[in-house]
Amino acid sequence: MRKVRIGFIGAGGIAQAHLRALQNQESIEVVAVADIDRERAEQTAQRWGIPHVHEDYHEMLAREDIEAVNVCTFNQAHRQPTVDALYAGKHVLVEKPMAATLEDATAMTRAARETGKILMVAMKNLFAPHIVAAKSIVDTGKLGDIYYAETVASRRKGNPGRTFIKKETAGIGATADIGVYCLFDALYLMGWPKPITVSG
Repeated sequence: MRKVRIGFIGAGGIAQAHLRALQNQESIEVVAVADIDRERAEQTAQRWGIPHVHEDYHEMLAREDIEAVNVCTFNQAHRQPTVDALYAGKHVLVEKPMAATLEDATAMTRAARETGKILMVAMKNLFAPHIVAAKSIVDTGKLGDIYYAETVASRRKGNPGRTFIKKETAGIGATADIGVYCLFDALYLMGWPKPITVSG
């Protein structure tokens, strides 16, 4: 079986969750991790058996033995590593939310289009059993035309900290951290309708 060789940009909490999920994936080999906090990158490499550590992600992107990159930086820092990785010829999985601004998201999608590389946002609910089941029911047409959806979200892990509560790193706050799941789920289940009006 051919293995997809990947690198990680960012070694914080969400990177640890991604690495944990990849441990049983025989088709994935994590080759390198890059983080501006070298000590954190080294600890991550030691914990997960990653052979190469970089403080500057550009050095990692120059590696020819990596074909895809997982961007796990804080919300406000998704754009540049994603764009740089795409132009370096790597496919990218970027943690949600995709970007903190429309301008950032546009730059990221433009880079993917121009390079022909895959850019995917890590929306785990797409593969969650309840969403898969709901989508199969919707697709049968038994519910008719869905023209309205309402969603609710809660955080069960207590109060967020670190990058989630600082404006310069949090992006648009809880809307991006939790609300993005609600929006994605509703729009996906409804077949990505084109909005006529939006209110909030």
